[in-house]
Amino acid sequence: MLDLKDVSITFYPNTINERKALDHVSLHLDPGDFVCILGSNGAGKSTLLNAISGSLMMDEGTLILDGMNLSRQPEYVRSRYMGRLFQDPMRGTAPDMTIVENLGLAYSRGKRKGLNKAIRKKDYAFFRERLAELGLGLEDRMQQPVGLLSGGQRQALALLMATIVPPKLLLLDEHTAALDPKTATSVMDLTEKIIQEHQITTIMITHNLKQSLVYGNKTLIMNEGRIVAWLNEEEKKRMTPTQLLEMYDLV
Repeated sequence: MLDLKDVSITFYPNTINERKALDHVSLHLDPGDFVCILGSNGAGKSTLLNAISGSLMMDEGTLILDGMNLSRQPEYVRSRYMGRLFQDPMRGTAPDMTIVENLGLAYSRGKRKGLNKAIRKKDYAFFRERLAELGLGLEDRMQQPVGLLSGGQRQALALLMATIVPPKLLLLDEHTAALDPKTATSVMDLTEKIIQEHQITTIMITHNLKQSLVYGNKTLIMNEGRIVAWLNEEEKKRMTPTQLLEMYDLV
């Protein structure tokens, strides 16, 4: 479903600050895989997601998604097939636009062009139904600007926007890290519910060891731009956070 082969990115090439951000990374995901990525700051986690999404172009390597070679395709082309959430709840939504307008833009991805055409009368009932599933009362605030929402509400909306047209691949870049523990748990539960419902292939960056064992069917650890450890579903089930921490410390 997703195949990365020998993907490399070098920052500041041919200078004294040259650094290999990704060093010949190869990765294969089957349809429906949910992979958690661990690693210290600078390990290459976000760079890997940037390389996949196209916000950073690879120096070398190939990226195949569902049989499509996207290696040299720009970010706007890849966004037709990928959804992404960031750590900052302020990203991924337009604060001055209403909730329904934000959903209209997300729903039009790869379909219709232009906001006026994106929001149709028959879409409203669908948006209201999907918002109600979040359990946050947003279905009764559809005409309010997104900028009035709390961080957790906004992140939940961003999650819905990223998946309202189920993507082939969902990229989660520490999307609960900026939330308080209760809200983070709520958003993570919503995330798992949506992923399972639509069987979305997912890659999630997290620093939470317990979270990396509870969610998903695979966990990998990155260090210095390389994948240095990989846990399959059975290995995850046998692993404790303490054991994972010991493995984490070894790299």
